[in-house]
Amino acid sequence: MSAEREGTIDADPDDRRYKTESQKEWADWAAHGYSKPYQPRSVLRFGFVFTVLLAAFLLTVFWLAAHGRMP
Repeated sequence: MSAEREGTIDADPDDRRYKTESQKEWADWAAHGYSKPYQPRSVLRFGFVFTVLLAAFLLTVFWLAAHGRMP
């Protein structure tokens, strides 16, 4: 991405000093067109937690079905 495009999203460079780390991550993600390599840690954590919970749920369902406990 060009510097001009990034400049339009974060117009005041001094404003960046007052942003939290999380706000900087979200701004960087937006500045890079929401591409995957720039995802904020909170999005990555949500994806990880969702994947783990889904896998646990599916394993539980298959285990219950294999042991005849599902109707």
